[in-house]
Amino acid sequence: MLGDIHVIRANTWLKRLVGLLGHSALSDTNAMLFEPGGGIHTVGMRFSIDVVYLDGDNRVLGIVIDMEPWRFSFAPKGTKAVLELSSGNAKRVGIYLDQTLEFD
Repeated sequence: MLGDIHVIRANTWLKRLVGLLGHSALSDTNAMLFEPGGGIHTVGMRFSIDVVYLDGDNRVLGIVIDMEPWRFSFAPKGTKAVLELSSGNAKRVGIYLDQTLEFD
């Protein structure tokens, strides 16, 4: 579903803690999937991202476009995972509300 985007899974406590901190950018060909996921922040980040909130079936519950550094976002009720993409990439790949995403 996400075409040529490589999804990096952040599915351990340490991987979720570190996330994208320390990165100077996120390429259009990569995304990070936080499992389990909830509300997120961009404190300490150096670039904007798109945020996609997913339920247990990977159905899109909410999308935050171009979330700038040093911001907070609360997860919609039912969120089980969060996908972070480079800013503008959610629109480029055609992610929309109520869509079900598929990952390799």
